[in-house]
Amino acid sequence: MSEDLRAPSFNRLPVYRPQSGTPADTASPVRADTPPQSQPHIARNPPLARLCDALDAIFDACAHFPEPSDSTFFARSMRIALAQAAAEPALLAPPQREGSTQTYRRHLLAADPQGRYAVAALVWQPQQASPVHGHHTWCGYAVLEGALSETIFEWNSTQHCASATRTQTRKHGAVSFVRGGRGGIHQLGNRSDASAVSLHIYGVSGAQIATHVNDVVRGTKATELA
Repeated sequence: MSEDLRAPSFNRLPVYRPQSGTPADTASPVRADTPPQSQPHIARNPPLARLCDALDAIFDACAHFPEPSDSTFFARSMRIALAQAAAEPALLAPPQREGSTQTYRRHLLAADPQGRYAVAALVWQPQQASPVHGHHTWCGYAVLEGALSETIFEWNSTQHCASATRTQTRKHGAVSFVRGGRGGIHQLGNRSDASAVSLHIYGVSGAQIATHVNDVVRGTKATELA
């Protein structure tokens, strides 16, 4: 690993300590495609505040990198932050666990004021799935409840499509991180008969979460849930 991709140990990053009497930040628990002016606000709970504090510390530690997500430290630290957040039973409020009968539902939980990241919870009803997609930006996720099925694809630039290579079950606590581009094409879905919830962090502003994350591509084999 080259020296320019090194950074301090994540264990030495500042630890979030809530300040008594400090007003809590607010975040929207509704779908990202809801107009901002109509989004209700709720108090950011301590587990979510700890996650955002950890994300801020990661970016501060990577401030000297031209692109923080290219750093091995950044990827490793994001996985740690996701795993710690997934272990918090009180991370989500009941409204943030509500799904939709039409498609998987995204709840925007927090958005960095500097536009560096957005945090969302995705609720998957049985047999709901994402399209096959790569990513315009870095992103990571953790499974909070239930289990998801993830199919990994390989991009074929000649045929301009993606071919499925393997499918794996992602259970509670499973964590993943990918950089932007078509090297991490996948499809997430819920093959079970119970709902599932996942936590996602994207390298975009809150306003861009529905438009600047997924790079939807044509996939061959296993693109639909059985």
